[in-house]
Amino acid sequence: MQTLSKIETKNKQIKTRLEIELLLCCARTHFNHSTTERIKALVQEDIDWEYLIQIAYRNRVAPLLHRSLCQICPESVPTSFQQQLQYHQYARTQRSFILTSKLIKLLELFEANNIPVIPFKGPILAISAYGDISRRDFYDLDILVRKQDFLKTKELLAVQGYRPYSNSSEKEAIYLSTLNPEQQKAYLQSHWELHLVDERDRVTIDVHHGILPKQFSFLFDSEWIWKDAQLKPFANKMVLNFALEDLILILCSQGAKDCWQRMNRICDLAQLISTSDKVDWEKLCERAAKLRMTRILFLGLLLAYQLLEVELPKTILQQIEANLLLESLTCQIYTQLFSLTESSLPNYKVKSSFFHLRLIEHPLDQIWYCFEHFIVPTIADKVFLPLPKYLSFLYYFLRPIRLIIIYLLPQVASRYN
Repeated sequence: MQTLSKIETKNKQIKTRLEIELLLCCARTHFNHSTTERIKALVQEDIDWEYLIQIAYRNRVAPLLHRSLCQICPESVPTSFQQQLQYHQYARTQRSFILTSKLIKLLELFEANNIPVIPFKGPILAISAYGDISRRDFYDLDILVRKQDFLKTKELLAVQGYRPYSNSSEKEAIYLSTLNPEQQKAYLQSHWELHLVDERDRVTIDVHHGILPKQFSFLFDSEWIWKDAQLKPFANKMVLNFALEDLILILCSQGAKDCWQRMNRICDLAQLISTSDKVDWEKLCERAAKLRMTRILFLGLLLAYQLLEVELPKTILQQIEANLLLESLTCQIYTQLFSLTESSLPNYKVKSSFFHLRLIEHPLDQIWYCFEHFIVPTIADKVFLPLPKYLSFLYYFLRPIRLIIIYLLPQVASRYN
């Protein structure tokens, strides 16, 4: 059957370097016979172990690499690299247990204060997709609350010692404690997530009242998430979880928001699909179409299929192959995934904006994206240059000027240096 010939050919082209092929073979929890034998054969080759481990760390899949090598061919891994992986795995596992314990206490706190929450990513995703919190790297905790509970949640966590700050998408990090009450309120109303940190143990919590990144969800609230949410067991409790199809779409949207910079997000998606035989593909595609996110969904599915050999329905693969834009986007993603060079912030911001625009399906949404990101003033603009209210209209001219200074001028200067 020749319908999927282009995708199959692309699969073979990706694995051009032995270390990349070995990492892709190891970045999973279940192995068929051919994958196991391929791993055994690859470790006998002239592997650049330093490069392999560096790209595993960069892509946050070192736990999967470590576990797979220990399970299949521990005797073939050089002792020094085996010890290095083991040491970092121990440290990560300890941190994961601390965060999991913290999450359990927070869930009890929210329940006592009648605040419905849906925890996601972190230990919840590690358990549901991998069956083990030690197989997935995570560094913070994420929870979803309803919009009407957003400020209440912030105040409740403040009593527990959590202090809010802004992970500014621009150069400076703005701590909310430095903003006046009016600026704080404006920030909380314009952002769909709030970052809080407990300075005592450096545990960070991201509180969300929206789940789809603003880049791709201009017209939709998150109430549909709550309608589909299901109670599932976690740490001897019944905890609200996203429906499977919703979680797949959420993982695809969040990967797209970050331009699929790291392989761990692709592994999350691949694991979730591979470990479940209950995906309602028709419902998933209908939901994506309704949210104008079909392109985003198909890109995530294509990455999981090409890199980690996830089985997908032929009807899905045929629709993916018909979308010529996806091939161009995947080439861009593969280049950055296996490079050890990080893009500078200005360069990354410019590239990510163009990447997002190519993923947005509706022309009106593209126009709104440009208006929201390049024209509408942010708290950062107002902190940079405080103006009286009667001059606040000037912020709409200030913002594009600031963006040019922060992101475009450094790139122009670097080309002539």
